[in-house]
Amino acid sequence: MEKDRIVRINDNLKKEIAIYVQNSNLRDQCGFFSVNYVDTSRDLSQAKVYFSTIQAPLTEKELVIFLNENSWKIRKALSNLLPIKRVPTLKFYYDDHLEKVRNLDDLIKDI
Repeated sequence: MEKDRIVRINDNLKKEIAIYVQNSNLRDQCGFFSVNYVDTSRDLSQAKVYFSTIQAPLTEKELVIFLNENSWKIRKALSNLLPIKRVPTLKFYYDDHLEKVRNLDDLIKDI
């Protein structure tokens, strides 16, 4: 039962964070922004947000710093949208999984 709740919260966070970033003034710095995965702690105090982006003017490291500095804005907006008492603290991480997959594909093609 508790796992189902965390899964629903993760899905809601994933959807609402992506919508907020794409529709806010953060969009200019983030380019095409996609939330790939959200991992919320069991006590709902923290959430790790894994994202990827295309055509962002900032590098991945700069973008992580930018999003973590502005996570309070996202958290404040989510507090009005989500039906939970307390929105978890958001920590953003760049998800380089797709780049690793592409590199492996390139290596396999070269063989």
